[in-house]
Amino acid sequence: MSINDFRAYAKVGRTLVYKELAKGTLEAVKVGRRTLILTSSARTWVEKLDRYGVR
Repeated sequence: MSINDFRAYAKVGRTLVYKELAKGTLEAVKVGRRTLILTSSARTWVEKLDRYGVR
């Protein structure tokens, strides 16, 4: 998925996406000039977020 698709999916900003890519917590590939985030990586990233109100 594209960076913009991931932003809509995860409801996060562009800066956070690039920070997570730099840290390696999100995996991406380059296809030509486009950066595509792996769907499996996107799902894993969202699943690892802390749940609000969950103990």
